[in-house]
Amino acid sequence: MKQLQIFGANDLRLVEVAVPQCGADDVIVDVAACGVCGSDLGYVASGGLGAAQPMPLGHEFAGRISAVGSAVGQWQVGQAVVVNPLSTANLIGNGGSDGAFARQVRVRSAQEPGTLFALPPGLGLERAALAEPLAVAFHAVAQGAAHATTRAVVLGAGPIGLGCVIGLERVGVSDIVVLDRSARRRALALELGADAVFGDCDEAFWQALVERHGGSDFYGRTLPRTELFVDCAGAGALVEAVVQRAAPRTRVVVVAVHHHAAALDLTLVMAKELELRGAFSYGESFPDAIAHLAAHGERLAPYVSHRLPLSRFEAAFALAADAEQAAKVLVVPD
Repeated sequence: MKQLQIFGANDLRLVEVAVPQCGADDVIVDVAACGVCGSDLGYVASGGLGAAQPMPLGHEFAGRISAVGSAVGQWQVGQAVVVNPLSTANLIGNGGSDGAFARQVRVRSAQEPGTLFALPPGLGLERAALAEPLAVAFHAVAQGAAHATTRAVVLGAGPIGLGCVIGLERVGVSDIVVLDRSARRRALALELGADAVFGDCDEAFWQALVERHGGSDFYGRTLPRTELFVDCAGAGALVEAVVQRAAPRTRVVVVAVHHHAAALDLTLVMAKELELRGAFSYGESFPDAIAHLAAHGERLAPYVSHRLPLSRFEAAFALAADAEQAAKVLVVPD
């Protein structure tokens, strides 16, 4: 079968590999669709993750079980599932030996809790492939302790930022502000639940936050009483600006990957008692993401902008890197 692998920096190839064999503790999943993640783009640019080369790629996927190992009792052939690619025994598409930009994937230790999640009736497999990025976003929202009265800003409206908009609306946040340079992504954010969007982190943006969320005096300077900033942009300058302009006791959640160090004023972090938290992976958010897709999938249709066959992987990755053209790009086996 064909599998997408990284052989070096910007060297991505669709190569022939052996069909995966099912061990006693494994299941084989026939991939229905796999999303292109921002981390996939980063892996391609850097040549992979660690020393593993060639590195199979693809981790945002759903499919149907086609084989079950002799020691696996919980799962059956034909079941529709979403897979946690970072479960203990796997690391699918993240430096492990399997990747989901392929027709089939071997899932190890299938009996281990939190490795596989059954899909409810009515949830299509391609839509279910969105569960992984939504689980990342929902975990970030949970890390920010967001609730109905939270005044929130999402920095960056790529797929994870849009997922955070969905997650914030899900918990009842009544005022969701999004900052992104892309006009297309700002429009998508509004469509998916944002209440206001801005294109630049300038003085007008901060003044607008004061007007929307109220102001708090900090040594003679009026700062917006925004309670939560979720960084989905990966731009150090934005987080630096938040530390400078956020009111005391603001929560800042970093879910984006930062490829360069940020120069944060830690004296201000201390003096304002800012709460800076990371959000990595999914926490316990996979079931919530699947349930939300099942209940509200039609409304989330704009989240997927393109669907391409695996043979057109170069076009799929080019689209995923283009903020003005794409949101989430799905790749399906030929």
